[in-house]
Amino acid sequence: MSGSSAADLQLPHDFILLHGEELDERGESACACAPAEARVKLEFGVEDMSLTVGTETKSSDLAAELLDGYDRQKVFLEATTLGFAELFCAANALLSSGATTLNIIYVEPGEYTRVSKGANQFALSEPTRGYVAIPNAIVDLSSEEVEAGVFFLGFEPERLDRALEEYQMIASKDVKLVFGIPAYHPGWELDAIVPHLPALEQHKLQLDYCTANDPEAAFECLERTRSALGADKRMFVAPIGPKPCGIASAIFATVYPDQVGLLFDHPRRKPKRSSGVDLWHRFTVTVEKDAELVKQPATEAA
Repeated sequence: MSGSSAADLQLPHDFILLHGEELDERGESACACAPAEARVKLEFGVEDMSLTVGTETKSSDLAAELLDGYDRQKVFLEATTLGFAELFCAANALLSSGATTLNIIYVEPGEYTRVSKGANQFALSEPTRGYVAIPNAIVDLSSEEVEAGVFFLGFEPERLDRALEEYQMIASKDVKLVFGIPAYHPGWELDAIVPHLPALEQHKLQLDYCTANDPEAAFECLERTRSALGADKRMFVAPIGPKPCGIASAIFATVYPDQVGLLFDHPRRKPKRSSGVDLWHRFTVTVEKDAELVKQPATEAA
């Protein structure tokens, strides 16, 4: 369901909010939907592959142990503030330990911050040391078993460029670039597509599209690639675009661990990377025991 505020999301009175760092107005607003005593911060450590839940830190391989003390039925993931690695670790731990439903909150920005007024480039994240594996979703891109890949793309073309430079074997695989169309706001799709045109032309990559704020559409996009895999073949997903596509990627990699790995560059997100608060979403994802996603409308009018 969707609405203009947290009040439209029909949140229970006793839920637990797993969240990340509050970097901008929408992050602060999203976390404020839960009382302070119901908020638990998650942080992924890139250097040592650790996960911190509240005040307790363990290897991210042990995320299920870190979350074991929380009632799975009351947990909500706050995807606005959670980085992708934290989002995957939490979703993977909850589903792997018996949860069949995930409740996820996401708040769209009014605007993303540009490097200067009227500029085509955005000030969203700091450069990182490059792509680093996420435990429980490691993929060997040099393996012939890895047949295909999907990049969800946003406003930062250098992130795709770096992947293609660091992993030149990607060019030999069946790779698809996915843009969020329709975008959150009219015109934003061009802000994403135009900077990526040089890479599209140079590497002759395939194009696909899915609604930017619809995890179900992103999941179906991934499913099209998975269903075309050869026998005993694998694929990778690089969720470096809209967060709803990251939500789908995290669940997809959890549902199909034997076929799907993740490629991610763990950017350091800049403070004040967006301004304003737009639509609020509550995504409810149900995974059946046979590990198939139960498709529901990702956003329903509240």
